[in-house]
Amino acid sequence: MDRIRQGLTAAVVLATACGLAAGPAAATPEDTAVCTPTGAHPVPVVLLHGTMDDATAWSTLAPQLTAAGYCVFAPTYGVAGAVPGLGGVAPVSRSAVEISDFLDRVLAATGSDRVDIVGHSQGGTIAEYLAKNMRQAARIRSAIMLAPVSHGTTLSGAVGAADTVPGLRGLVDTAVLPVFCAACADLETGSAFIAALDAGPIAQPGVRYAVLATRDDAVATPAGPASFIEEPGVTNHYVQELAPVAVSHKDLPRDAVAGRWVREQLDAAA
Repeated sequence: MDRIRQGLTAAVVLATACGLAAGPAAATPEDTAVCTPTGAHPVPVVLLHGTMDDATAWSTLAPQLTAAGYCVFAPTYGVAGAVPGLGGVAPVSRSAVEISDFLDRVLAATGSDRVDIVGHSQGGTIAEYLAKNMRQAARIRSAIMLAPVSHGTTLSGAVGAADTVPGLRGLVDTAVLPVFCAACADLETGSAFIAALDAGPIAQPGVRYAVLATRDDAVATPAGPASFIEEPGVTNHYVQELAPVAVSHKDLPRDAVAGRWVREQLDAAA
């Protein structure tokens, strides 16, 4: 009984650290039939939210990109587990397949052969996984990522704390977290998913990679090193290098400085 209680406690800590508060309800583009790329911006933009979030994470950035002439799509993906409608909780590899199918529809609807992916947290990780592990680099022009979990997260020490009790992390990751957030276990340091993503270079030829982290991150930790891809040709920055701002992990998709950086990266990819 004590071990089960410990497992439940650790699960709550891990999921709370991993989770993102969903943004205010707002319409975001998702229907692949409603957007036609322009000559100025011929490559469609796909916005991928993070763990325990949904498409409303882009309620600030999506309208800005649309107003600037970009063809924007923002699906809610990875809905699974015990919380109805909550996205980004399914196993990450399953969500990557879901997004791959979504890209099929985007490319068919727009007539484009590539997309630009803007991914927050797990959304950035999925962009990396699509290009590398699912060998879809030819379909991705750029991966523009806000605090992706590129190398696994310690969740501000929660993962290490679970490791201090023999067998506890295994119990949490295989029996508790999958009930409501299998993705949380996948994104921890040392997970099988992260090991596969990090085996060899992440960056793939033909894809332009850019990563923005925040020094205030308490979810993708250590802040910066958990996200940065230290490989040739990859752009890595802290948002604080662009402006003296305090930005949490969950607020990056709505932050004005991060939004300007995303637009700059999209323009640079053209």
